[in-house]
Amino acid sequence: MRLTITALVLLLFAGVVVVVNQQEYVPGDTSAGSDGPDAFVEDMTLSIMNDDGQAVYRLTAGSMSHHAGTDLLELHDPLVNITRPDGRRWQITAARGEAATSGERVWLPGAVDLRRTADSRHGAIHISASDVLVWPVEKVAETTRKAVIITDSFRVEAVGLKADLHNNRLELQSRVRGRINGAG
Repeated sequence: MRLTITALVLLLFAGVVVVVNQQEYVPGDTSAGSDGPDAFVEDMTLSIMNDDGQAVYRLTAGSMSHHAGTDLLELHDPLVNITRPDGRRWQITAARGEAATSGERVWLPGAVDLRRTADSRHGAIHISASDVLVWPVEKVAETTRKAVIITDSFRVEAVGLKADLHNNRLELQSRVRGRINGAG
């Protein structure tokens, strides 16, 4: 009996060690080889246009590096500007990130800010989130982490968010709670 309990405790301990040491999934692999980057650029700007020559999105970064054998651009201080069909923009910023060299996706680990400025028809929106995956051509940003949405009239928190920036639609996944600022 004592041997069985000891074996169960060891198995439980081994399981805890595996879970604690398990790295969180991060799209891509930015681990550098011993040779360092094969390309490095400061003040990088990447502009993507549609077939009609209209801006779809712009990605800028304080610096960008690429490591041989990867399909990723490592970014420092990235800013993703997504232009909607009506000309309004969403700006997404983070301290670091990575982008597929094809430009189809941008991964922003850590703290991320998403902002839409106010115009004559709509108020400003500020979303504070973390670990955001952006599909800029599709104009979609998503996270499985906590997101806080703040406007002049409400504040909402949720765990998990899918933001359709093209249609200004925010889909909240779970644990949604908020406060609406009433007039009067």
